[in-house]
Amino acid sequence: MRKEDKGKIIDSLAEQIQGSTHFYLADIGDLNATVTAELRRKCFEKEIKLVVVKNTLLRKALEKINFEHSEIFDVLTGHTSIMLSNIGNGPAKLIKDFFEKV
Repeated sequence: MRKEDKGKIIDSLAEQIQGSTHFYLADIGDLNATVTAELRRKCFEKEIKLVVVKNTLLRKALEKINFEHSEIFDVLTGHTSIMLSNIGNGPAKLIKDFFEKV
């Protein structure tokens, strides 16, 4: 991936994070394609944006917006997804309900 492309992704992530009042980090790497598609569908229905991100790019996006909780960088390992929402407990409820049924 070219440096310019990475810069665009970082800018886009930073805008999306700033445009949402809440975000959750989730590891969905162990889910198969069918379950992942269903999770994405549920997120869409609840107006939650689910984005799979590279850890380094997410870290740079958070640094770009001067995110003050640098301890979060320690959990950026493995397969990371970010759930963006304007409802504080929306992603938590969705995760709880979804994985009770899976």
